[in-house]
Amino acid sequence: MIYCFNMKKEIKKEETKCFCNSTRKCKNIHTFFLVLILGVSIGVFYKYGIVATVNGKTISRLAYIKKLEKSDAKQLLEQMITETLIQSEADKKGIKIDKNAIDEEIKKIDDQIKEQGQTLDLALESRGMTRADLEGQINIQKIVEKLATSSAEITQAQIDEFLKTNKDMLPAKATKAELQELAKEQLIKQASDSAISAWLESIRKDAKIIYR
Repeated sequence: MIYCFNMKKEIKKEETKCFCNSTRKCKNIHTFFLVLILGVSIGVFYKYGIVATVNGKTISRLAYIKKLEKSDAKQLLEQMITETLIQSEADKKGIKIDKNAIDEEIKKIDDQIKEQGQTLDLALESRGMTRADLEGQINIQKIVEKLATSSAEITQAQIDEFLKTNKDMLPAKATKAELQELAKEQLIKQASDSAISAWLESIRKDAKIIYR
């Protein structure tokens, strides 16, 4: 019995020794695979985690995929590139939009929607947007207005031509003064839109955009 007992002790010692050696090997193997997986993950992220770089700034695939659910893929990517370019230009020139200016625009939109018997939150939800999305869009719009304003003067000849060309679409009950003001507002908007388009085209032309 003593012999058997000693044999059992020896067997247990051998089992413990083997277990310890096995555990060390397992730990080493786990460490090796952890390092390997980490290295592969970094490589995969660099290759697949970035959809584009704009002047050295990256647009991550995660951000792209999140917004992809809300819009067309190609259109969305171009929009994100444009927004990145606009923000970069704002950063260069030190332009920041005051939070109060954004809040004022949101209030105007909110009031207009309430007049239609809806709420802003429901309107945003129906478009797959959040208030943060809306704030971001308004911020970009305000930046563009500051960076791409038109200095064109609207002449009386342009106003008269606009009223003549669009007479069938003008409100019938509007006074002459109201029509003149309406025409001027539309011409200013057209000039502003043209200036913005030209400005966006110029910054895209000068940018280094890499599609991945």
